Amino acid sequence: MRWSWVGLLAVVLACAEAPRPVQTKTRWPVEEVAFTVRTVDPAGQPVPGVALVARGADRGSLVIRSGTTDATGTARLQVMPGWYVLQAEAAGFVSVTRTDARVPVTGKARLDVTLERAAPIAGRVVDAGGKPIAWATLRLSRSNETVSAPKTVSDAEGRFRFDGVPAGRVMLQAEKYKWSPTRLELVAPAPELVVVMGGLGSLRVQVRGPDGQPLPGGPFSISSMDDFVSMDDMSPDELSPEEAQDTTVFQQLPSGRYSISGRYTPVPGCEWTRSIAVQVLPGQQAEATVSFEGLHDAGPWRGRAVDANGKALDHGTVTAWGGHEEPPGLGLSGWCKGVVGQDGSFTLPHVFKAPRVLTLGAPEGAQDWEARGPLPSGTGEAVVFRRVSGSLKGRVVRPDGQPVGFFEVNGHSPNNPRGEYVRYVDLTHTYQWVIDVLGFAPALVRAQGREGEVLQVPDVVLEEGRTVQGRVFARNGRTGVPHQEVELVEEFDLDGHGPYRSQGAMTDAEGRFELKHVPGRLQFLRVDSKEHGTVLHALEPNETAVRLRLVPHAELHGSVTDGARVPLAGVSLNVRCEGGFTVSSRSDGAGLYSMNIPGDRECFVHPEGSPLNIRPPFPPQPPPVSFSSTRLRVSSGSRQSLDFEPRQGPVSLEVRVEASREFVTAFVLPGDVPWPRSPEALDDVMRAGFGSDPMPSTWESEDGHESFVPDFMLGADFRFSHLPLGHYTVFIRDQMDGADAILRIPVELTGTGVHVIQSARPGRGGGRPFMR
Repeated sequence: MRWSWVGLLAVVLACAEAPRPVQTKTRWPVEEVAFTVRTVDPAGQPVPGVALVARGADRGSLVIRSGTTDATGTARLQVMPGWYVLQAEAAGFVSVTRTDARVPVTGKARLDVTLERAAPIAGRVVDAGGKPIAWATLRLSRSNETVSAPKTVSDAEGRFRFDGVPAGRVMLQAEKYKWSPTRLELVAPAPELVVVMGGLGSLRVQVRGPDGQPLPGGPFSISSMDDFVSMDDMSPDELSPEEAQDTTVFQQLPSGRYSISGRYTPVPGCEWTRSIAVQVLPGQQAEATVSFEGLHDAGPWRGRAVDANGKALDHGTVTAWGGHEEPPGLGLSGWCKGVVGQDGSFTLPHVFKAPRVLTLGAPEGAQDWEARGPLPSGTGEAVVFRRVSGSLKGRVVRPDGQPVGFFEVNGHSPNNPRGEYVRYVDLTHTYQWVIDVLGFAPALVRAQGREGEVLQVPDVVLEEGRTVQGRVFARNGRTGVPHQEVELVEEFDLDGHGPYRSQGAMTDAEGRFELKHVPGRLQFLRVDSKEHGTVLHALEPNETAVRLRLVPHAELHGSVTDGARVPLAGVSLNVRCEGGFTVSSRSDGAGLYSMNIPGDRECFVHPEGSPLNIRPPFPPQPPPVSFSSTRLRVSSGSRQSLDFEPRQGPVSLEVRVEASREFVTAFVLPGDVPWPRSPEALDDVMRAGFGSDPMPSTWESEDGHESFVPDFMLGADFRFSHLPLGHYTVFIRDQMDGADAILRIPVELTGTGVHVIQSARPGRGGGRPFMR
């Protein structure tokens, strides 16, 4: 079934690949060619003295050419054929960045650039008394948009100037340490500006209880509600309040809106919280009171904890949660705890209103229970609790029945001396995991998990396993391959999409290897030698001796162009082949690539363009090109030449998932692709699917420093650009602990523009489970 599914995909893709690669022996010339740039103003008159910088369009490119326009507004840059990002700057004009500077190999290239006359903004930064403020940092941006001009700093007389500002509405922001930030919205061009900055303010806060008397301790938190005020820049001394006469004073606060929170504790185990918004003005002290006055105790609130079958829950602690009906983060909230008796009864002594959610702490080895509204009246009625999630509980023992103290479950150690472990489950389906113990064969466990239930899994009784001996030969079947890694891979993890780790061994000088503690189930031996080739061998449950003969690689080479004889540099070519073999290459400055790929194997080539090479203050841009995947199979030892071109379709598809990119991915295939019937078939679909436009995970600041953004901080938004019209199938994969959850969404693209799909996370919103 596994390989027939690939055949089905081949039929689907054969009908929709765009464009088809062609065999060719094209090799581009290496000579530079003339790239002529002419700059004119809006009236069409030439603009001399324009500084031009052309950078290789692929992000990270070091190719830079520069020049200055002459009296006719013309400059000639000697460049290699390729794609460039061109930046033009001139005094009195708005800086222009062109991302369509393409130079073909067929001859000279020309680009006309129209420069918009600038509306400079200049002025002085002063305090309330008119005295200049030196070294204030000023930033200019289009209103509600990204920064449009580099930041500047006021001089010793408080003067500043922005050149190259486009006409229109802009936002000016001034800030300086120990001064309140100032924001001005204005229309460029503007007369000489006077930017008045105020000093720091202060805030005096008092917290009053229900009886109106001040509460000791004051507020317990303060946070800025303005995005342009960062409390991270404040020193600990500035945030350390002063206590005086039942009040708390925060000194040296930048002006702006703040959220202040206070709390009242009727008894230990119950806490009420109120948060209010306060405006702090520059140079002034604001007064605020966080008051619980008039708030009456609505307790005690009584109930009896039972499960869905009406059985009393005779353990743990119930916590009531309530409040936050005002704007997010403001208003009244609170919690109160009560111990559960033997008959499930509990009492919450002090609640200010009927709770909206109840949680029940569960015993060790299970997650909490929860009860949500509508809840009973609180006079002792039964309250039905349901588990937040289910779990599978198990134990690992040696052959003599003694528990194992140290073991790993999918690479993580529970560190339980009794040999016990817990696997939490979110969906009702079959889960599987691998247990590793030193000196024993890895154990594969499969069990049915049910949402909201705690189930016991039979003990895992370890086995020592078998010893497998073998030898790796070159293609002639006689010459051993020395110092080569041999991987032992689970059948369900050949493509490396699970959280599992393979075992391995290194061959000796004659190509021999030995693997100990091999489990008695079907697994695969995989060898990927850069020099000699690849082999994938199905290791049967009783097999103990093997001979592995490597299949030599095939050579794949060619060029990547934009379809107009313009070579594309920096395009990654990722090859994914059956058996989990992967190879990558990258097109060079002339758009050429060459790589060895596994011979005689079904593979898919996925070209991926690089994000554009644009420097700050301009925001990161989407990638310049998008490609479709291409299926191929190249005979061992042969050479094949394939040229790749981007898709040229008129529509883009955006898939937005309510999750982060940490575990969620999306991919697209042309045509009506049915549900995969197994995890192996899902791997085949994933190997063939079109990837989304690349999204950079590093960002460069104005001062040239790069910062990395991890996947869990990036939204799961995927864009597939330049798709031809037609029918497609979107798959969204949610990699969950122990399983995959998959959504399949057919889509018909019939018009130009952007087609948007909004989706819940598959693991939380109707995804079909796939056990690994």
